[in-house]
Amino acid sequence: MVSNSKCITLQGIVWLTLTKLFHCIPQAKALTKGGNILEFADPKLNGDFTMEAFEIVLKLAISCTADKRQRPSMEQVVKRLEKALEVSARSNEAYSISFA
Repeated sequence: MVSNSKCITLQGIVWLTLTKLFHCIPQAKALTKGGNILEFADPKLNGDFTMEAFEIVLKLAISCTADKRQRPSMEQVVKRLEKALEVSARSNEAYSISFA
């Protein structure tokens, strides 16, 4: 799960659980089209992630909620997760080099 926080919907505040997650999908889709996607970041991460990797994972999570025929295959899921990991690793390398 990308987020372990509350989601504000037209019905009020909904705490994200597996049974309630789908109430937040429209809001997540809207945020990926120009909003502040950090609203979906788990506060326990303390900002210890790259925005690019986070966006890849959030968009992947949203795509997995689509109609069965529109969902990514497991191969596509793995490729996107590997891409997010690569982006994070590249960012961590750049950070450690610049402060070494």
